[in-house]
Amino acid sequence: MSLPDFMTNPNAVLGDTEDDWRYGRIPDYNKVNAAFDLEKTKDHAEGSLEWLVSNLVKNWEKEMSYKLKADQIRTINREKYRFSVNGLKWHTIDEMLEMGTYNALIGDTELYKASESDFSDSHKLFKRAMGTFSWEVLEVYSGPPVVAFKWRHWGKMTGDLSVKLGNGKKLEAAASNEVCESFGVTVAKVNDKFEIEELETFYDPNLLMKQLAKNRKDENGEVIQTTSGKCPFNPSS
Repeated sequence: MSLPDFMTNPNAVLGDTEDDWRYGRIPDYNKVNAAFDLEKTKDHAEGSLEWLVSNLVKNWEKEMSYKLKADQIRTINREKYRFSVNGLKWHTIDEMLEMGTYNALIGDTELYKASESDFSDSHKLFKRAMGTFSWEVLEVYSGPPVVAFKWRHWGKMTGDLSVKLGNGKKLEAAASNEVCESFGVTVAKVNDKFEIEELETFYDPNLLMKQLAKNRKDENGEVIQTTSGKCPFNPSS
């Protein structure tokens, strides 16, 4: 069986010129790809399971973040697709396209409120704070149809953070100019076409937000130094 292009090329879906893209154009990933190549900790061999899974997820992220129509997202089975984090509510494809991947992944926590942010707000928030936000597969524990893998998501915080927390409150934090990262485990179910039917992710979103809020400001605009969280999935913690 030949593999779909989204399994062998991490940028395959960027060639879908006839699809409807957010902001009316295909996104430019050159800066993100360059940072990934420079900063990644793993160099998976072409054709390896880790390489294939990495390509699939990278194309999924591009489609979920920038394609407007569910029936144009090639990396998923639209009829069966669902997504959850830490065993909580399952989200459909239509719900995810409305709320955005950041809101679906983080939810409502002490330092972030997905309920106070729409798709556009959440993506602008992280784009302003992070110069680039890269993602890599660390290990793959099982192959199709149930693919379990550990991942790392990281970037350097070069911009300030501003998060709506509800009731008129906001979290304001100055750029730390440090690398912020999170680690997690995802279990994906794919069909015989390697389309994703189910994604279950397990990680602690509070740890990433604590790193981003390191230079949190008080009501007078003074920086309150906080301790960055350490991630239980990080072998160096």
